[in-house]
Amino acid sequence: MNWLAHVFLSQKNIEHQLGNLLTDPLKAKAWDGASEAFLKGIDNHLRIDNFTDTHSIVSNSKKLLTHRGHLKGVVLDILYDHFLSLHWDKYCTVKREKFLEDFRTHALVTIPTYPDKAKDVIQKVVRNKQLTSYEHMDGVVAAFGRIDKRLSDRARSKDTCTRYIPLIAESKDELEEAFLDFFPELMAMVKKECRVKTFEHWKI
Repeated sequence: MNWLAHVFLSQKNIEHQLGNLLTDPLKAKAWDGASEAFLKGIDNHLRIDNFTDTHSIVSNSKKLLTHRGHLKGVVLDILYDHFLSLHWDKYCTVKREKFLEDFRTHALVTIPTYPDKAKDVIQKVVRNKQLTSYEHMDGVVAAFGRIDKRLSDRARSKDTCTRYIPLIAESKDELEEAFLDFFPELMAMVKKECRVKTFEHWKI
């Protein structure tokens, strides 16, 4: 799962959303004094990643892309944000633009007390509109290009994200159907593990 999915799969609480979003940049380590909701957001992120990485539907989707490749998980994470954007109204009671505007507003109000690294990540996410950037495939392709530029020469010699573009085109319908089967199962897991009866912004 990527940026958009992690925010959506959080409780409608900005600290929980930010904890979920910042888990990877902070390597799952919060600072002293981080709120309980932030810590629970980190826990939620780790459960989401574990469930996703070990799920048979996701494994089969990776095989559709390629049997070998270091970056196919990264590629699929971004592609899942694309599919979530396309099918947003199937899962969320709040329009995507409104949901993300609320997140951006509350995030910028909340982060002044955060450590510099956490602030920098969120400001970049907001400034670059990264939560909306994967709505169209050209945004997905641009993200692949940015990732490839950050790779070392050695890593780039083994795999690149952009090499998956024609592979995605060949199997996009199957990958999208797989996402539609998988995502409700992921939502059900999150709801169960967070021990809440409902997420107010979820339709299922």
